[in-house]
Amino acid sequence: MTLTLAIGGCGGMARRHLLGLEKLKGLGRLEFDLVAVADPVEAQREGLADRARELLGRRPETYASTAGLHAAHPDLDAFDVSTSPDTHEEVGVEALAAGAHVMVEKPIALTVDQGLRLVRAADEAGLKLAVAENYRRDPINRLAHALVDAGALGRVFLAVQSSSSGGEKVIITPWRHRREKGGIGLDMGVHYADVLEYLLGPIATVVGMAEVVDERRIDERGVWHPADAEDLVVGAARFESGALANLLLSHAGRGEGHFRRTLYGTAGTLDIPPDRTGSPLKVVLRRDGQDVEVPAADLLDLVPDFTLDRTTADLFGGVRLPSYDLPWADIDANLLAVEFDDFAGAILDDRPPEVSGHDGLRSLTVMLAFFESQNLGRAVDVEAFLRSGRA
Repeated sequence: MTLTLAIGGCGGMARRHLLGLEKLKGLGRLEFDLVAVADPVEAQREGLADRARELLGRRPETYASTAGLHAAHPDLDAFDVSTSPDTHEEVGVEALAAGAHVMVEKPIALTVDQGLRLVRAADEAGLKLAVAENYRRDPINRLAHALVDAGALGRVFLAVQSSSSGGEKVIITPWRHRREKGGIGLDMGVHYADVLEYLLGPIATVVGMAEVVDERRIDERGVWHPADAEDLVVGAARFESGALANLLLSHAGRGEGHFRRTLYGTAGTLDIPPDRTGSPLKVVLRRDGQDVEVPAADLLDLVPDFTLDRTTADLFGGVRLPSYDLPWADIDANLLAVEFDDFAGAILDDRPPEVSGHDGLRSLTVMLAFFESQNLGRAVDVEAFLRSGRA
């Protein structure tokens, strides 16, 4: 059964989504037929439709509004929300009301309340709501997850997620630096919140502070844009397991940048490389009182049952991968292909998507809790904050 699909929002993210769909087509595993796209900007919607014809072999119909699209396609199976985050709730609820399963780009929404309404709309309609969270799907993060689950690190008691880059430059698009659109701290932070919970389970409590360092940003053309969203977030968290986490997310970094994701356990440490690089993990284990680095080639021996799903394995070149070497554009498209493959499987097999609306709402809530902690001057209970529907 082929599922009819439409895309709402035809900017850069939607163009990347097309590349993911093309990857699935190349495998002979594309379950979607892209029949329509919508965007109020004519050049964007027509350009995306032209690109879809090149990549997928068919030009979808184009609409200036999602309302017009749904009216013309009342039996649509699935809808991909690729609009800016401030419209995710509105566009997603509209698609669910029209009877379509929905995949929404991260963050699921801008506020806890918006996210709750979107999740409830899907639950009440009995439809799938997936969140397009790609970092956890990286084969290297899959292997890290397997090592943690297998107990290779013993009891994990500390996670460090720290990065610095960006300086005064526009990161991807100017709207990512505006608070009304969520801001870069939230936009990137939900990735890291999702990965940390993927690796170590639910985060229970957070304490945080945030700051706007750069009040304007310069793009590649030399044009300056106003910026009012937090570009520096620091904080600490406690997982339900009892493990602690330290977070530093700086998109105001000058000089030498860095990325670090390290898990500390009673049996050793696990250093995880930047997402979408294919670099190997670094595992150092305490053996007979000595710290010994495990050769990358031997990491798979620690998890003999570890395998990647079929689509990921076919795209990245192996069922059991300690590393991979691909161009960034192919890595990105591959991970988006895995998202769409999982979304289609959730619909066709009537199962939850790997990253459900509830999961996406959690990662949003975790990051907003860091900001809420600063506002309140105290630690924030994530579950209580989620139930409150505030922010």
